[in-house]
Amino acid sequence: MKKVAFSALIGAALLASGTANAQSFTYEVVWQPVEQIGGIVGPDGPQYQGGVVEGAYTTTYADGTVNTGSVKCVGTDQPDGGIFAIHLACTTREEGGVAALAYGCNFIGEPGPETPLGCVGALQGKEGELAGRNGNLTMEWYSDTNSRGTGAWFAE
Repeated sequence: MKKVAFSALIGAALLASGTANAQSFTYEVVWQPVEQIGGIVGPDGPQYQGGVVEGAYTTTYADGTVNTGSVKCVGTDQPDGGIFAIHLACTTREEGGVAALAYGCNFIGEPGPETPLGCVGALQGKEGELAGRNGNLTMEWYSDTNSRGTGAWFAE
């Protein structure tokens, strides 16, 4: 069952692949169960819950190139009143290199453990052919084990 603090984990994930030119892509992630961490119960319910999740992703570029890799994310819910309900930090690994992802996510509907998440974020290449590249992301975490999204690597 998808947990409130981490439904969003994800998804993100994922997508760290790229070529030397600016190129858009779509991606899909299959997640393992989220490991819940922490959580303090206050007058408005649980706060400061976090989680860790791992998954596998497939990225399809506009030119038809397909890359696969793994993603690991850590996330935490945010105090009420902020722009995002959840923040995620992720690392992706694939044959072409390693990238870091950062997402801000909100519930698509009333917050709850089964509510899908919508996320926006950034990606940055860290190693291999991805090193020094930057890009942007969107993600919808729509079930306990699945998310999908879009993105683009910017031109170098």
